Parts: sequence; C-alpha cells; structure tokens
Amino acid sequence: MANQEQLQALLRQAAAKLGMSEQQLLQNAQNGTLAENLQNTRQNEALRRALSDPKEAQKLLNTPQAQKLLQMLQKNEPKK
Repeated sequence: MANQEQLQALLRQAAAKLGMSEQQLLQNAQNGTLAENLQNTRQNEALRRALSDPKEAQKLLNTPQAQKLLQMLQKNEPKK
C-alpha cells in the first residue's frame, strides 16, 4: 500500500510542477504527449528566467524573431 501512496504523492508533485492536474498528467503519459509537455515546460522556464533579468530580456527583444513579432503586433494595434 505504501508504494501506491508514494506513487500518488509523486504524481501530485509532478503535476504541480508541470502546472497541470494529475488526471492531465496521466492522460499525457498514456497518449504519448508527456515528453512534449516537458519540453514546453523547460522552454517556458527558460523564457521566465530570461525575462526576469533585464539584460537577458533586452537580448531576447533584440532578436530578429522578436523584432518581427513586435512589428506584427504594432500593425494590428487599434488606432486611437
């Protein structure tokens, strides 16, 4: 019985860390999308770290991809 309780605790911790419910985590593991979710989580964490450091955020904003995105967003901005 302790193994089942440990498994549930691990599942709860992993789900919380990934920002999803335990049920979602189980479904993703069963349907093969768990690795994709883990990759997305790592990318999101890297982005959060970069944006929390002003120098890193500035480097990120200076990339060609970010500049293009900013231009697209400005074009779609409603006129005042």
